[in-house]
Amino acid sequence: MYTNEKVEPRERKYYDESFKIKTLEDLKNEYKKLENMNLNEEKEVIKFIEIKDELESIISEEMAWKYIKMSCNADKPEIQQEFNRFYSQVIAPSASYDFKLKKQLYDSKGFKQLDHKYDHLKNLISNSINIFREKNIELNAKEQEISSKYGEIISKIIINFDGEEKTLSQMGIYSKNPDRSIREKAFMKSSKAIIEKEAEIQEVFDQLLKLRINMAKNADYDNYRDYMHKAKARFDYTPEDLFEFHESVEKEVIPFLKELSEERKQKLEIESLRPWDMNVDLDGKILKPFKNNEEFVEKAIKILYKVDPQYGKKLEMMKNSGHLDLENRKGKAPGGYSYPLSESGGSFIFMNAIGLNNDVRTLLHESGHAMHAFAAQDIRISEYRDVPSEVAELASMSMELLTLDYLSEYYDENNDLKKAKRDQLEGTLKTLPWVMIIDAFQHWIYTNPNHTVQERNEYFASLVDRFDEGIDWSDLEKEKQIKWMRQLHVFEVPFYYIEYAMSQLGAIAIYKNYKENGKSAIKMYDDFLKLGYSKGIKDIYETAGIKFDFSRDYVKSLVEFIKGELSNI
Repeated sequence: MYTNEKVEPRERKYYDESFKIKTLEDLKNEYKKLENMNLNEEKEVIKFIEIKDELESIISEEMAWKYIKMSCNADKPEIQQEFNRFYSQVIAPSASYDFKLKKQLYDSKGFKQLDHKYDHLKNLISNSINIFREKNIELNAKEQEISSKYGEIISKIIINFDGEEKTLSQMGIYSKNPDRSIREKAFMKSSKAIIEKEAEIQEVFDQLLKLRINMAKNADYDNYRDYMHKAKARFDYTPEDLFEFHESVEKEVIPFLKELSEERKQKLEIESLRPWDMNVDLDGKILKPFKNNEEFVEKAIKILYKVDPQYGKKLEMMKNSGHLDLENRKGKAPGGYSYPLSESGGSFIFMNAIGLNNDVRTLLHESGHAMHAFAAQDIRISEYRDVPSEVAELASMSMELLTLDYLSEYYDENNDLKKAKRDQLEGTLKTLPWVMIIDAFQHWIYTNPNHTVQERNEYFASLVDRFDEGIDWSDLEKEKQIKWMRQLHVFEVPFYYIEYAMSQLGAIAIYKNYKENGKSAIKMYDDFLKLGYSKGIKDIYETAGIKFDFSRDYVKSLVEFIKGELSNI
């Protein structure tokens, strides 16, 4: 369409292009060379950091493609076995060697001579050293193996609906069906499918819980929540700050969402809103933004070109390079992600598109992650390319909003365009209660480790009630209790979820800046992408032109902005 170029791989400076890491022995040989390096002067330290970074990029790339292949072929056990082999036999054992190198670097004379621009690196390495425990290496590998069973269970769930076999993801389309009886039937069948697998899923989680408790104890922490807070290097906020965030959403966001729910109930002309009533379009029309995968991708490329030509070009380069797997199909893992490719450049976007408006949002979201990977790929310090979720999700969620004014590429009719915009803007706030529920749920799980399965389910249901948007769950207590089992983050990436809400606030603020200041806001956004993780989270948010703030007043100001934008549609 615009370019035939492909993603350009990052050039190696210290390793031959043919060099690969296949076994732990390959890795140990390279670590030994690093151990023998002198680190008495600054230039020696910089070279050490660059060689280590290049080696880690090679390892990361190998890991990336094994994970991607596993996601794309979740029904092929041999591919999952190869991923598990590489992780357990190469990645997990390498942690002890990595620890030794970091300790060697941190204690060196040359490292102490580095100027203030490396202060954040010093903090990150110090934290990594303090949290490391040799005993957790094997547990990390086991955790990865057990958590992959969740994806395997979910990917194999097939529901017979109206004579056709459907995946759980494909059943999502029925939540927008104008026929209420069909929506209810789809909801109940999907819930039943999860309930039938509940014992199996609960067993997987119990194994993970036990394992994670042991990880925390090994690192001398009272609970896994506090251990993960430290492991995630959350320097800029505390668990107590997150409780404030929960309350801010409960007090400032929920009342507005209840207003929207009341409006929904009246327009649908029903006595109460049931879970299957929350996604149906109030005008009875389901937005269908594209007919096929080619159209889906090309329109996203055009939109990104309008935000900034470099973004459109990069997504097109990813397409030309085969770095997109977007359509839902049997045997494919659930969910979606953008996986950075440290060596190939950019990232790989994986998702499960079924032809709905939400697919457009997902692709633009993951494109934000991809642009982040492109912007940071030339940083030669691996710790600075490995951005935390609070920063990564700011890039992706902001892209969802920065592209909002260009959705006419997907929607020719003005009413459809208005509808898509309204859905997007309302969605920025509608995501917040669910994120609070999942975060508060995990806080409780890991600070109350002796709970029973029943207590776990009941506590989750109580959180759904706390952040109630006006949904009637009468006679659906079990369905409410097991809803958490659809959230893969709880199983595969614990405590990686609250960042979505932090970033959503940030994205609203960036969009507000864009509406007020135009292209200068895009420049700030781009500046923040280029930082990677070379500064603390608060500094990165400031570079983006916004605040890192969970207070009720700040949340209220952003809710008011969204209300204003909705009134202008």
